[in-house]
Amino acid sequence: MDINDVKNIVAYNASSIPVLFEMCRIAKIAETVNDMVEWRPDNSQISPGFLIEVLVVTIMHRRQPLWKIEEYWRKQKLEYMLEGSDITVEQLNDDAFARALDKLHTVNMKELVSRICLNMLKAHNLTIESLHLDTTSISVEGMYEGDEDDDFIICYGYSKDNRPDLKQFKIGAAVQQSGLPVMGQLLSGNKSDREWNPEAIKEMKVFFEGQQYRDIIFVGDSATVSSYESLRQLEGLRFISRLPENFSCVSEWKEKAWQGVNWEEVGTLSESSRKDAAEYRIYEFVEVIDGKPYRFVLVHTNSLREQKIKTLQKRWEKEKRELEKEAKSIGKRAFACVEDALRESAVFMEKVKSMHYNVEAHIEEEVTRRYNRRGRPGTEDRYEETVSYYVKHTIGERDDMACEKDLFMESTFVLITSVMDREKYPGWRILAEYKGQSSIEQAFKFSKSPVYLGPVYLKRPERVEALGYVFILVLLIASYLEYRVRKALRERGEYYIQPNGQKSTRPSVRTILEVLETVLVIYFNGDLYLPNDTSPKILKMLEWLGFSPDIYTKKINPIF
Repeated sequence: MDINDVKNIVAYNASSIPVLFEMCRIAKIAETVNDMVEWRPDNSQISPGFLIEVLVVTIMHRRQPLWKIEEYWRKQKLEYMLEGSDITVEQLNDDAFARALDKLHTVNMKELVSRICLNMLKAHNLTIESLHLDTTSISVEGMYEGDEDDDFIICYGYSKDNRPDLKQFKIGAAVQQSGLPVMGQLLSGNKSDREWNPEAIKEMKVFFEGQQYRDIIFVGDSATVSSYESLRQLEGLRFISRLPENFSCVSEWKEKAWQGVNWEEVGTLSESSRKDAAEYRIYEFVEVIDGKPYRFVLVHTNSLREQKIKTLQKRWEKEKRELEKEAKSIGKRAFACVEDALRESAVFMEKVKSMHYNVEAHIEEEVTRRYNRRGRPGTEDRYEETVSYYVKHTIGERDDMACEKDLFMESTFVLITSVMDREKYPGWRILAEYKGQSSIEQAFKFSKSPVYLGPVYLKRPERVEALGYVFILVLLIASYLEYRVRKALRERGEYYIQPNGQKSTRPSVRTILEVLETVLVIYFNGDLYLPNDTSPKILKMLEWLGFSPDIYTKKINPIF
C-alpha cells in the first residue's frame, strides 16, 4: 500500500446508525410507507419510505432540533453507508422530508403505524394477550395556528412533561403485555385521557379482531373509568382499570377494609431482587355498579405508604395551622357569660375532635371599668364594671390511630375488571396486569424532549401531524432495542455493568445508544471495515441486540 492509498482511507463515527437502520428494516417501515402512499418510482430519486426511515433514525440518534438535516447527514458520512445508489446527501434536505410527510398525511396514518407495529410483533414471534394504553404530551417550540374544530390542533393543554409554557400535541399509544407498542395515534394538545381511553379501546378491539387477535384485555389508568358513562362505553369489552375516587363506593370499601377483611397476601410482583420492592395484599369481591356486575380487587401496598407519608404530614401540618388560626380568632371574641363561651367552645372542639386533633380549652375572665364621663376620672367619679369571658384553645397533635387510618386509606386503591374468570385470572394476576401499566409510561420516557420542528415543517399543519406519527415509530424502535437486550440478558443470566460499577439487567435505550456512540468504521476503496480494536463492550452489546459486527460493514440499501 502506497501513500496515496493511505490518503484514501477515511475513518468515521458510525455510532448506532447501522443498528437503527436494521431495526427499521425489521419493522418494514420503508416498505409499508411505500406500499400505502401514492408515489411514482420512475419519477422519484428517493422513495418516501426511505425518507421516513431516515427521519426515524435522525430523531433517535440525534435527539436535537429537526433542522439542517442535510448538514447532519453530511457529517455522519451517509454516502459511505449507502449501497449502489446515486443518492447524495444534498437530496436529504428539509424540502424532501417535508414532501415525504405530505405524502404520509394522505393515508390512514393510524393504520400505517399499527401495520408496522404488527410487523415487529410477528418478527419477534410475540402475541397480544393484554394491551396497556396511555397518553403523553410532546411540547413544541414556535407559533402554531389552527381551527378549534379541527381533529388535530397544536395548542396549550395539560402538560405531562411539565412545560405549560409551550404548546403541545399528544400521543396516545397502546403496548402489549411485554411493553411493546402495537398502536399509536396523534391527538390534539387539549384532548383529555377521559375522552380518548374509552374511544381508543373500542377502536382497537375492532382493528385487532380483524387481525385475528381476540380476547384481548385492555388495561388503563383511572381515566379509563372516569364516570358511569365511560363505564357504559366499555360494555362487552374485557378491561382492567383503577376505579377513581369520584365513585363514592371507593371510600366505602376502603372504610370496610380498615375495619377488617380477610386479606390475601400477594407479596412482591417485581422481577427485581431489591429489598425495598413493593409488597401487596388484596381483597377480592363482586359488586353491581350501574346495573352490571364487576369484579373488584382492593389493593393495599407498603410502597404507597412510604410515598404518601410526606404528603400527609404536610396536609396535617396545614390542617393544624388552620385550626390554630381559627382558635386564635375565637380567642379574641368576648362573651357576656361563661355559658356562652362554653357553648362556642363546644362547637369548635367538636370540629377539632372530628378531625382527630387533641384540643384543650380554658376560660379567661377580664374585668373592664367604664366611667360615666370623658376625661381623666376624679376620685368621686363613678364607674361601671363589665366582666367579659374569653375562651382559649390549645391545639395538640393528631391522634396516632387517625394518622394510621389516613395512611391506610392513601395506600389502598380499588381495581375494577370485567374479567370474571377467577380461575384463569385470580386477583393477584389482575393486579399484575394493572401494574404492567407502568411499561407504557416507561416507553414514553424516550420521547419527552421538547422539539423544535423548524420553519419548513410549519407551512402545513398536516406535516406536523405526520411528524407526530414518525415519533410513534421512534418509540417503537426504542422499545424493541430495550426488549432485545433485556431478553438476551435474562435468558443468558448475564448483566450490563453500568459506569458506576453496578450490575443491571434492564439497561435503557439511552444506555444502549450511548454504548454504541463511539463505534468507529473505516471506509476504503468502497468497502467498510470494523477495526480489530473495537471495544469488547460494543461487541457484547451487539451480541445482546442479536446482531453480528458485520452490521457495520454491510451497506444500507435505499429501498424503492
